[in-house]
Amino acid sequence: MQHILYQNYKEDQGSFKKTLKSKEVENAVSLHPVKEPLYLFRIQNYFQSTKIVHLHQKELHLYREINMMEEFIGYRHPNSLQNKLALMPSLNKYKPQNDDEVLSWEFITKPIFSHFHNNPKRGLEASLSGAIDDVINQIMQLVNKNARQRGRTIDFKEILYGYRRINPLYGADYILDLLLIYRKHKGRKMTVPVRRHAYVQQSFFQTEFEEEVATYNPKPSMGAHVLHIIRQFAVGPESKPNIDKRTETIHFVMPLSGRLKIFERFMKNYEEICLLTGENAQLHVVLYKSEREEQALEESIELLQKYQNKYGGNSIEIIRANGVFSRGRGLELGASRCSKDALLFLVDVDIVMTRSSLNRIRLNTNQGSQVYFPIVFSQFDPVTVCLNHSPHCSCQHDGCHIDPLDFSQDTGYWRQFGFGIAAMYRSDMLSVGGFDLSIQGWGKEDVDLYQKYIESNITIFRSVDPGMTHAFHEIFCDTNLEPAQLVMCIGSRAQSYGAIPYLSKTVYETDSIMKRHEKHTLNVDS
Repeated sequence: MQHILYQNYKEDQGSFKKTLKSKEVENAVSLHPVKEPLYLFRIQNYFQSTKIVHLHQKELHLYREINMMEEFIGYRHPNSLQNKLALMPSLNKYKPQNDDEVLSWEFITKPIFSHFHNNPKRGLEASLSGAIDDVINQIMQLVNKNARQRGRTIDFKEILYGYRRINPLYGADYILDLLLIYRKHKGRKMTVPVRRHAYVQQSFFQTEFEEEVATYNPKPSMGAHVLHIIRQFAVGPESKPNIDKRTETIHFVMPLSGRLKIFERFMKNYEEICLLTGENAQLHVVLYKSEREEQALEESIELLQKYQNKYGGNSIEIIRANGVFSRGRGLELGASRCSKDALLFLVDVDIVMTRSSLNRIRLNTNQGSQVYFPIVFSQFDPVTVCLNHSPHCSCQHDGCHIDPLDFSQDTGYWRQFGFGIAAMYRSDMLSVGGFDLSIQGWGKEDVDLYQKYIESNITIFRSVDPGMTHAFHEIFCDTNLEPAQLVMCIGSRAQSYGAIPYLSKTVYETDSIMKRHEKHTLNVDS
């Protein structure tokens, strides 16, 4: 009875806030306690989606039965449904014509190993984890379909390992090594662990197109007219006017310590995309005194003043900061000089941009609902890229350089785990608490802010931005950093060495690495 009238003791609030994909939820006729309407709708939506899955499964079996009967009687109706759903499940539905068309498998353990990703070993994404949960749920329902008549039940324990691949024409294939618990409750009772291999194929249904027909009502209803009047009265003198997002002011906020040559490159790039073109943008530079470059502070101020005299002082603001350099404190200080409705773009001095990125900054942010964390292209060390007269490099008197718009796999990688470059409204930053000012040294302040947005109601929009390139620079990791920051710094430095094929070739050609496990024997003369 307790399984039928299911009481949720697994969660503190008891409102099924976590996953509903469990055996208890599937078998129960009532769920307790559910007191919030939001979670009532969530549960209803879950069971309706489950019903749709069962109907699709029934449709799939009908297609296959029709195909089998037509083959059995040797007749195929001219109007019969010819689609891929009629084929019986098989891992050999697709036959590649050459090596390039071979579909590779991803290896699943606790992490997932895949060559499709810049990081070949990574954790399971939420989408893949949810898909695997669905597969396991359907497998266990099928296995326990006649459990009562057979006098046994089989429970899922864990996945020992597995393989996965996506066939764009047919669906997703899984090979899973499952650890199960066999429970016999008729006759001689026993509980033993068993291992089974499951071969699963999720078929793609046919593509469905739905056309949205625009409707126009020339005579609005009385209610709509009243609503329009209410909105007119609601607009007061302090209400925010409608802003054209394509011309909205972007406030560049950048903390800086030293690095004068790199700053000169940034200002030249900023001049090209904003100052010369008349873009609606303002630059707020927070300057720290550098211990390595003593004259950099004064020379940076002189450089900014030169641009102020040329283009007007209102578009560029110089902010001097005291103390040791802290990126989080610098960004907070620069952002504090802007209004709450200001659109902020948190940028580094190493970023090289094109004008097209400015529109993406504006259009991918929405005050109170969405922030933009672009995925920028990060260049490899030119020393490794430019070996053997690489066509990706142009060598001049000041060294070899890589074109910022060269996005080949030999020149760099998309910084999937970088969150330092971001666009947001000042009010949204304040609503989540801003930067953690206690973080000192390299990194982690951007990850902390990103985590705060994840835990808020504000949507994070992430996308590859082909107009932003993080130019290479040497990374120095202070050994006095906190362990988490030091690991992040070393990892970021390692990713910038060079492309994986180049690094692999270097390792294979280094005998001291490849033969480090060989046993060394002493030749003793007899």
